[in-house]
Amino acid sequence: MSDYEQGKQEFETGRWSKAYRLFQTVLRNHAPEVEPREVRLLMARCLAMMGEPERAEAQLLEVKPELSERDQALLEVFEAAWKELEDTRRLSPAELKRRREQANRN
Repeated sequence: MSDYEQGKQEFETGRWSKAYRLFQTVLRNHAPEVEPREVRLLMARCLAMMGEPERAEAQLLEVKPELSERDQALLEVFEAAWKELEDTRRLSPAELKRRREQANRN
């Protein structure tokens, strides 16, 4: 299983910090079969779920100019990530702290 596939699996099972690390590896290795913008969007989603809304927003704002109307699937991933970011911003400081601590343990 590739790092990308494993990262997606970790993401789906809620192990966001592990997924984030795997996605970082995917980007570093420049796997030709993987769309880097999609990986960066998934990384933003991980960051939001890990209680890091500022970092997630920075990642999203970095990718957004690279998307066009032709990138419908990626635009849908972007919208999902932005919604998760907004949901994360509504969390209490205690919940954000709990998520960060949990992410650091994984």
